Amino acid sequence: MSNHSAPLPLAHLEAQLGRVQDGAWQAQFRGLRLSSVFQAVVALGSGRVVGHEGLVRLEYADGRGATPFRFFSGGLDEAGLTQLDALCRLLHLRNFQRLAADEGWLFLNVSPLVVAGHRRHGDLLGQIVASAGFDPSRLVVEIAESGVQDGDTLAAAVAHYRQLGCLVAIDDYGVGLSSLTRLWSLGVDIVKLDRELLLAARAHREAQRLLSGLVEFLHDCGTLVLMEGVESHDEAQLARDAGCDLAQGFWLAPPAPLLGAAPLGALGPQRLPDWAAAGVWQAWLAEAAGRLAVGAALQEAVAPLLDAAALLRCYWVDCAGVQRSDSLLGRQAGRPRFAPLLDRPGSEVSERGVFTRAVADPDAVQCSRVHLQRGFGVACVTLAVTAPLAGQPGVLCCEVALQEDMPA
Repeated sequence: MSNHSAPLPLAHLEAQLGRVQDGAWQAQFRGLRLSSVFQAVVALGSGRVVGHEGLVRLEYADGRGATPFRFFSGGLDEAGLTQLDALCRLLHLRNFQRLAADEGWLFLNVSPLVVAGHRRHGDLLGQIVASAGFDPSRLVVEIAESGVQDGDTLAAAVAHYRQLGCLVAIDDYGVGLSSLTRLWSLGVDIVKLDRELLLAARAHREAQRLLSGLVEFLHDCGTLVLMEGVESHDEAQLARDAGCDLAQGFWLAPPAPLLGAAPLGALGPQRLPDWAAAGVWQAWLAEAAGRLAVGAALQEAVAPLLDAAALLRCYWVDCAGVQRSDSLLGRQAGRPRFAPLLDRPGSEVSERGVFTRAVADPDAVQCSRVHLQRGFGVACVTLAVTAPLAGQPGVLCCEVALQEDMPA
């Protein structure tokens, strides 16, 4: 007998729902009792709860708990899994409507097998949303990217849910088959980063920079970024500093039958992702610019910087953004690993944001985002300030390597 199932009638699902004494909805499925819990999704910028993820709790008739993973990861045939998946969505939607005001997102997981077979199962989600009178733009359908290996199937499912008016989130991104290329082509609304990325960023400074770079890439793709599994104040701070828009986890709010709040008022000031030991280095560069302004030669003006342990190079560019001086290398920087890639006189830097900001605000020392210094092959930041050289207007720049023992 085929495991393929005909589209389930909505009335069949509704018949499996009932209210309990406190007014909550529960459901029955093959001897199991299903109930809803919700975990808050928090905007890291404001600390405001902007949505909740619906999660199912399963119990046998004797009160013993059952593990949802067992049923959603192969414990059922396709017909049973489709029914359980749809029943969970209907259950969560009913309970969310009972608890929530007319705002905020409801995040709903969809089984990868149901995603892969969405064409066979009809427009059941659309029927559920329409029958409830729920605005589909408040519904976020979560798809685990690693659970759907075929790219065309995944793209078709994303298009299907977006056509219903729902938002689409890729879940557990950063594990398994995660692909930047595939993600970029999907055009999803939210990407949920797996907790493993957060743990790596906690353990390694380099991973923190990579996490910030990944978040920046995802923003460039037009998606919001949600960090999953936030379990401490420091992890919430790290997620916010990396640029994540949203977060979810036990420290913010554990799953509960009622809608929860989050303790984000305890977070400290946001640390800028653009790193620099700003107080020292910006002052040093401003002093060097002052020496240039009174007629000092470039080598003389930047001599104190060249002795600093983290200084990679200093150079001067004209107002058109073209490097006009030699690169003056830090005395402790060592020999460049990739010397042919080191910028030389004539190199064009006018499109670099730090240069344009320095020109736009002549009195302030600007700091770039962390980037790779190609000649040395190390992560660095560029600081820049307007300063004349031999009477010609331009911008004085220095590149500072990231080191744990830099002055603060």
